[in-house]
Amino acid sequence: MKLQTLKQFEKKTKASLVRYIVKHLRKKSKKQLANFAYNITKAKLPQLKVIKQKRLTKKKSKQKGKKKVSAKQQKAYAAGARRLKAWNKANR
Repeated sequence: MKLQTLKQFEKKTKASLVRYIVKHLRKKSKKQLANFAYNITKAKLPQLKVIKQKRLTKKKSKQKGKKKVSAKQQKAYAAGARRLKAWNKANR
C-alpha cells in the first residue's frame, strides 16, 4: 500500500473517506479506540491559561563554582597522586 498525498485524499468523495477511516478503525484494538475517543473529547475542552507568577528571588550563596583545570594540570595531579600512593605502599 502506497502512502497517499493530501491532494489525493482531497480528491476523494466524503463517503469514500469515511469508508477508509472506518476500515482502519475496525483494525484497532479497543484500548487504542478508547484512547483515541478520550483525546478527541479532550481536544474540545478549552485550554487552561497559565498564570505567570513573580519568581521568588534566591539568596546568593557564598559557595564558589568548580575550578576549571586544564588537561595538562589534570595529568600532573594524577601522576602526583600515583607517586604518593606508591610511596605510602612502600613505607607501610
